[in-house]
Amino acid sequence: MARQRNATRTNREPVTVERIANAAFELVEQDGLDALTMRKLADRLGIQAATLYWHVRDKHDLIDLLAEELFARFPLDDLPPDDNETESLYTFGQAFRHYLLERRDAARILSNRFVIGPHMLAILERLLGWLRAADLDERRSAQALIAIMAYIHGFVLWEITPMSGPVARGEPFPDYLADVRNELEQLSTSEFPHTVALAGYLTEQGNDERFSFGLRSLLNGMAQGAPEATDAS
Repeated sequence: MARQRNATRTNREPVTVERIANAAFELVEQDGLDALTMRKLADRLGIQAATLYWHVRDKHDLIDLLAEELFARFPLDDLPPDDNETESLYTFGQAFRHYLLERRDAARILSNRFVIGPHMLAILERLLGWLRAADLDERRSAQALIAIMAYIHGFVLWEITPMSGPVARGEPFPDYLADVRNELEQLSTSEFPHTVALAGYLTEQGNDERFSFGLRSLLNGMAQGAPEATDAS
């Protein structure tokens, strides 16, 4: 019996950080970030939870691994080359938004998370290179990078969050928007003239156009020259 156990242990695939990251990624894709636990991950890997803790200190470290895994899977090298830095940033923003939308809870995992890993650093270096080539100084390049990433992540989080109770409970989204538009148009035109006038635009479907407008506005503002930094204190 002892020989059998030793043979099984010898044939078992070793636990590595890469295996842990892949298994965690698959669990999140299947069940969502909230369902991810160290015990479930250990079960998926076929190991004891205590073994997992030799490689990952806690769930915070695990989510850092997930973040780096998401950066690793983003096809940065597939983006078309462009001599115009602003257009390169725009193309990246569009591609990264779609990437986050295609992967479950990706925006939640990556938002405000600074992971020092080779894949995250590759993206960071590329974006900072474009920003500096667009004649932004060092400080403004860093500020612009944070602004761009915050816009992309924030927009995606806004997109994937149910708009209101009726939608979360199953009401068709177009029907909900039609109801909201009707309510807005019934408001007093003397008290809310702008809201009533723009009710149709406020309740339009089409986040692609909204995202593009915001990203273009952000990048065009940077290209025209960012304002001087002010002391928030």
